[in-house]
Amino acid sequence: MRMGNIWAPLAKAIAATGTDRHVDCLIDLVGADIAHDLVTVTRYSATKTPEFVKHRRFSDEMVRRYLDNYYVFDPFYASWRRERRLGILPLKGLADEEARRGQYIAGFLAQSEICDEVGILLADGGDWCLGIFLDRSTSSFKDSEIALLDERLPVFEALHALDIKARGSDFSRTLAPTGPGASPQQKPTIPTSLWPELSQRERELVQMILAGHPTANIAERLGITIGTVKNHRRRIYEKLDITTERELFLQFFQHR
Repeated sequence: MRMGNIWAPLAKAIAATGTDRHVDCLIDLVGADIAHDLVTVTRYSATKTPEFVKHRRFSDEMVRRYLDNYYVFDPFYASWRRERRLGILPLKGLADEEARRGQYIAGFLAQSEICDEVGILLADGGDWCLGIFLDRSTSSFKDSEIALLDERLPVFEALHALDIKARGSDFSRTLAPTGPGASPQQKPTIPTSLWPELSQRERELVQMILAGHPTANIAERLGITIGTVKNHRRRIYEKLDITTERELFLQFFQHR
């Protein structure tokens, strides 16, 4: 194993198992020599809503938006609900073309100024996992960096298992109550009170934009030309007094 600059954070992480410093020291270890701009730590359940444990250099407002709206579009949450897969999960390995234009990536991550993300998912008792997410704002994670995290995964897993064992069966990592988790979804629902100035056809087209469909796909599904889709889009933007798709997403989630 290439140890790089992780000896000091590794020693601190070992000493912190079973203490309130465990997650912070684990974050330091995971990101020791993997360049990143911010960190989020989330717990996923197969049956309950996700929990935000902590974050670094991330917006409290975006945490609220995630928990209120975006989590049902989160591909990491969907993966855990569907497969219970642990380990190193790069965003690019979970997101198909539709998801890349959908509400989690084109909406939530774009608003958070995140361009790439990699998750380290560790068993956290019951049907929960702990996800430590390294995020970048301007560049993607390299395959070599993902491979390095894969090499170190057994160390992360062992440390977290030791922490759980040291805590005992009554320990809860967060105190926030959670209700039943909504099923992951791809298609948004536009409230009837939003954008009343749009025609039914325009609302149908906006629904497909919010779901992540590219222009050519929208044209095919609606049986119209690409040029007609572009004309519809231009008129929609004029009616809503916006100029970009990002503003469309913002209006949708601010209304919700």
